[in-house]
Amino acid sequence: MMRTAIAVLAGLSLLSACGLKGDLERPVPLWGNPPDEGPLDPRNIKKAEEEAAARNAEEEANRAAAQPAPAQPATPQ
Repeated sequence: MMRTAIAVLAGLSLLSACGLKGDLERPVPLWGNPPDEGPLDPRNIKKAEEEAAARNAEEEANRAAAQPAPAQPATPQ
């Protein structure tokens, strides 16, 4: 009886240490489309991040195009 109790407690303590830590992503559904969960839906978050990155890249390209080219120093002859 005592050995069984010790074995059960040891097994439970070992199993409690298993598993992934941190934020978990929702898996892709096996079929169909899951309902949209609003602003906290991972698909909406990813879409917003991609749109923000595209907007930032476009703004950076516009800023680079608007700046005049740096003047090149004249070479003495």
